[in-house]
Amino acid sequence: MSSSRNTVSVVIPAYNAEGTILEALQSVSAQTVAPFEVIVVDDVSQDATLRTIQESGSTCRLIERSENGGPASARNEGIGASSGEWIAFLDGDDAWLPWRLDLQLRLAEAHPSVAAWCGETIGLEDGVDDPHQPGDMDPASDLIELNEFVRHNPVATSTVLVKKSVLDEVGGFDPSFRGPEDFDLWMRIAATHEIRRVEWPISRYRVHVGSLSMDDRTFLPQVLNVLDKAYSDGGAMTSHPEWRIGAESNQYWNASWMAFNRGSRSDAVRLWWKAYTRNRKAENAIPRQWVRLLVRYLVGSREV
Repeated sequence: MSSSRNTVSVVIPAYNAEGTILEALQSVSAQTVAPFEVIVVDDVSQDATLRTIQESGSTCRLIERSENGGPASARNEGIGASSGEWIAFLDGDDAWLPWRLDLQLRLAEAHPSVAAWCGETIGLEDGVDDPHQPGDMDPASDLIELNEFVRHNPVATSTVLVKKSVLDEVGGFDPSFRGPEDFDLWMRIAATHEIRRVEWPISRYRVHVGSLSMDDRTFLPQVLNVLDKAYSDGGAMTSHPEWRIGAESNQYWNASWMAFNRGSRSDAVRLWWKAYTRNRKAENAIPRQWVRLLVRYLVGSREV
């Protein structure tokens, strides 16, 4: 076993996670390769998150913040308190699959130039059968190209294993963002370093209706600010200004679906139109799925 396997610091931001934090911690304890340390940063939870952790018997290091600063700030504090060569992220409402660290660390040892690894996710409600287990094999991995961030964020934070030195180099998470702070960071890393995605499920996620990342009214302004930063002078996408209008179109498209799912057909159509006008400038064509989506909004059908 390489010494790198003993230098993984797990950073878990937690806010009002009394119902989920135990499952997250148990999934870390169940890893076939144990991390060096586990750091939980409580972001001034208003529920019983702290008591739940304290009574869990977990050996994690618990950091209690005095002011709520959001997930970016909480993760940065955990990173600053860590001593591992690698940082593995886990949100307080997600859970890892048992082979997560073992699999990624084997790949990291085989490919030392890679700055960060991520992987596939499955829902917490989905069953995991033995065939999902990778065993001794090394599954394929894809290089995440910078242009993938034009379409969407291809990196799931609870699957990320990243060199701490790289986080220090790029400045960590930007605490001015709440919601797409991870989108901003992974773009900045991908602009100067190699990120690879493991083609294997390694983490399980929980969807929260009404969360920051699921509400167009809160998420869209934030993600547009992320794009402003990325395409400004010195930003991650500064060398590719031609990508910006397509990136904005994709974000308006996503926001239109969020609006529709929260019951606002008028906002969905308005955001669809913003997406469409930008798409026309970027591609000078209207794909069939755009027409189908508009019809769905107008008739009120949620069928995909």
